Amino acid sequence: MRITALIAGSIFGLMAALAQAFFRIIPPPAYGICIACHMRDMVNWIAAHIYPIYGLTGGGALKIPGGPVSYKFPLLTIVGILIGAFIASRIHKEFSWKTMRVSWQRPVPEFFWGLFVMISALIFGGCPIRTALKTAYLDITALIGLVMIFIGVIIGCEVIKKKVRR
Repeated sequence: MRITALIAGSIFGLMAALAQAFFRIIPPPAYGICIACHMRDMVNWIAAHIYPIYGLTGGGALKIPGGPVSYKFPLLTIVGILIGAFIASRIHKEFSWKTMRVSWQRPVPEFFWGLFVMISALIFGGCPIRTALKTAYLDITALIGLVMIFIGVIIGCEVIKKKVRR
């Protein structure tokens, strides 16, 4: 039997819903599939369990910003996306290591661009799905973030087109 993406997604979605009901995990409103926010929440969960006074205990303990769900259960969305993408690329024989090739070819500027993207995503709402959901809740920073995502996609596409023409 061939397992399609629809069947696998349905099975794992049902398993996730059952696990959410069983463990009584209630995500905050407008919690989409946000790589930046789920990465923050996964780091929060790890930090709260390595340093218990940092986030899990009450009574004057320093609380880390993030979704309340991240203190109870690790959000493994990023791990699942990476594993799923790796398996899919191996099955379809499309896996290959690729790096961004630009004129400077150094990892330091790429690191700071990634840092800038993550900080901006956390300030303005994260992914387009969550930003659109927060805009529906009439959040003005989410509206600004949605416009900035749109502008960033247009600029990014133009830069890629220019790089490909060379």
